[in-house]
Amino acid sequence: MKALAIALLSYVIGSIPFSYMAARAFKKIDLRTVGSRNVGTTNALKSAGFIPGFLAALGDCGKGVVAVLIARATAPELPWAAFAAALIAVIGHNWPVWLGFHGGGGLATCIGTLLVLSAASVFYLLALWGASYVLTRHKYASSVFGCASLPVFLGIYEQSWAYFTFGLGMGVLLGAKQVLAWVRYGKKPDTIAAC
Repeated sequence: MKALAIALLSYVIGSIPFSYMAARAFKKIDLRTVGSRNVGTTNALKSAGFIPGFLAALGDCGKGVVAVLIARATAPELPWAAFAAALIAVIGHNWPVWLGFHGGGGLATCIGTLLVLSAASVFYLLALWGASYVLTRHKYASSVFGCASLPVFLGIYEQSWAYFTFGLGMGVLLGAKQVLAWVRYGKKPDTIAAC
């Protein structure tokens, strides 16, 4: 029962559309109809400006932090609960019920979860992702590479099969959105947001 409650709460927290709300409040625009049409941090920044984008980043990242902290506080006897909460929060962000399951890419929320679960790894993961972009000069190719490397990196960095499994799940969630965007908008890579 506790696990189900954590799962539902994590989804609800993850599905709060901070990017959508910030763009609506500041620019009266619907992110689903402008720019990349992605309801995430990057599209909020590009389509609505710095302040809405910054607020979206804080909100999207923060909901990942909150979901994991709640799971740890309420179910310390379930070591996997924090991982599950992290994944479900990203599912909520990517497919929020409030917006007809039209959400963002999940990167900012993923970063929020990692700030609690493996804070030191965040810098290295972002550096790895950035380096792959510099080498490929292709947003989607570098994003897919970053998603594929997530489980390997986390497993080795944390020396844990649990982190490897968590990274695999997170990589699939983030990668699915990137592959769909690549297929849909591959000819216009500058129009799609990662978050």
